[in-house]
Amino acid sequence: MEKGNTITFSKNVFIPLTRLCRDHCGYCTFKIEPGEGELFIPPEEVINTARNGASLGCTELLFVTGDKPELKYPIYRDGLSKLGYGTTAEYLTAMSEAGLRENIFPHTNMGVAKCEELAALRETNASMGLMLETISERLLRKGEAHYRSPDKVPKLRLRTTEYAGELRIAWTSGILVGIGETLEERIDSLFAIKRLSDKYGHIQEIIIQNFNPKQGIIMEKHLPAGFLDMIKTVSVARLIFGKRMNIQIPPNLNSKTFPLFILAGANDLGGVSPITIDYVNPEAPWPQVERMERSLGELGFTLKERLPIYPEFIGEEFLSNKVLERVKGFVDSSGYVAT
Repeated sequence: MEKGNTITFSKNVFIPLTRLCRDHCGYCTFKIEPGEGELFIPPEEVINTARNGASLGCTELLFVTGDKPELKYPIYRDGLSKLGYGTTAEYLTAMSEAGLRENIFPHTNMGVAKCEELAALRETNASMGLMLETISERLLRKGEAHYRSPDKVPKLRLRTTEYAGELRIAWTSGILVGIGETLEERIDSLFAIKRLSDKYGHIQEIIIQNFNPKQGIIMEKHLPAGFLDMIKTVSVARLIFGKRMNIQIPPNLNSKTFPLFILAGANDLGGVSPITIDYVNPEAPWPQVERMERSLGELGFTLKERLPIYPEFIGEEFLSNKVLERVKGFVDSSGYVAT
């Protein structure tokens, strides 16, 4: 499906189901420790947020969690156990089922996962994802961005992406730009994703996300990803993946320049929420949809709303029957959200 002048986005609700995490990434503001906030968002709050989002026209229920906090925090394990769950994946599966019943489509980012965990989530998720971030094992060393982060081992993240291919899950991947990687490592990361995309055909979008330093993080004094680096990376990604791949640029991290990334090869602006913040980048508010429409219209592009699964992936191959039947009630003949 070639993109032409169509630029897409989804209207979502962002639910950070748990912000506890066993990793220590140098660029992260998402992670908290016990006592700094709630261990997890309770079921009734998840359901209420999903219901409110659906009532406002949101179609994506974005679940994000820290990586395997149950392996590090006994207090978190105990809390999950009281709800009747043994792992974060089990809780995600139950909350995805609850969200789907509210007529909003889950998209889960839970980090490195087992094949059977992804299989359970597939029953109620329209799509899922895991950023590769980088192929560089060098960044696992002391003093680098992924030091003391066992879930950022590139082979593990690629293996999870391969499981998704075997299970026929519409998948999101991508890279982080400016976390200490070299240009060569950045390009190698894109090619690593492309190899799995070529093998399985399940990767629906590539996110090119720029690092911005924030107060209080380990990499607080690290330089942000440069604009030219980002433009070059988007352009190279388009060349590597060809015309059919969806390439996303986060508009809230590039609020003044996102139209230029469209000219460089991006065709998607990701999830934008009318009711929740970006918990991964809380300092960066979402742009208004009307502003995105106006800015893109001046360049000859049309903004269209999509579900968390792209039109070309809607069908029995990538969706369970229960999700597919609901999806059909939300889209027009072109596969975009019906207006």
